[in-house]
Amino acid sequence: MTATGDFLPGEDNQGLEQVGPTYPTAFGIELTPRVQALAIGVLGLVGAFVLYNFVVKPVQEQKVALEAEVAQKQAQVDQQKASLQDRAALQAQLNSVLEQRVGIYSLLGTPETIDTLLLDINQQIQNSNAAIADVLRADPARLDNAQLAALGLTREQVQRVKTEFSGSPQLQKMLYTSELLRFNPSPSVLVTDGPAELNGKLERYTVDVSMRALFPQTLSIMRNIERLEPLIIIKDVQQSIAPPPEGVSEEQLLGVSRLLLTDFTLQVLVPVGDPSVAPPPPAPEAPADGSAPADGAAPADGSAPPEGG
Repeated sequence: MTATGDFLPGEDNQGLEQVGPTYPTAFGIELTPRVQALAIGVLGLVGAFVLYNFVVKPVQEQKVALEAEVAQKQAQVDQQKASLQDRAALQAQLNSVLEQRVGIYSLLGTPETIDTLLLDINQQIQNSNAAIADVLRADPARLDNAQLAALGLTREQVQRVKTEFSGSPQLQKMLYTSELLRFNPSPSVLVTDGPAELNGKLERYTVDVSMRALFPQTLSIMRNIERLEPLIIIKDVQQSIAPPPEGVSEEQLLGVSRLLLTDFTLQVLVPVGDPSVAPPPPAPEAPADGSAPADGAAPADGSAPPEGG
């Protein structure tokens, strides 16, 4: 059985071919694929904008703020390191200056220097007297010329003294015996008449000295005083011929080396305080306008800052 005419084109078939696909609508707009793509793109842009402003941007700002804070902290650390290095350098300089200060002050005396000085002078006088005693005991013909010259004597003078005072060996010895007649230290006084940098930082000890000795012995003693390690100043030197011993006339001593009376003053400078300790910093000067010093600073007169706010 055949059927014909069932699928022949007709009017109904033509209508079906002309009807296209249908799309949903929203707000009166047909959501075609192009419209949907545009809508998705716009939504993507809006989402990206919202995500950037509310998520990414705050995190980025926080990151920038943290980086700035880290940089600030690092700058503070570097500054503190530099400050510590500067402080170490300043401390090293201070230690070096204090060492130099101690070295310089070591050239000055101490309160014990006076006692040491007395012992030194007495020791030199005793040495001189021992040499004189050896000369007087020896035979003048056998005396060494160099030894006699060091004592300021000659062979003829020794022979004359031994002949003139042959009956009194003690008197012979008295003619050439050195003796410390006076060693009178005075109380120390604060130095105020020196350079401004030293005023109030040194004490001056003064000693009045008087001795009797032959000229070479006197010169040797004073030179040895100058060679002592503490700085000692010799002032007001006065010399005169010593009077002859009792029972001896001037005529008997003609042509004989005479003892000299030597009077002089010794000055010893002694530092005040410990030179190895740094002195306190000077007080800040008062402002020219007469205003009060800054908080925590001591007033110019050295008094303590006022209490309270």
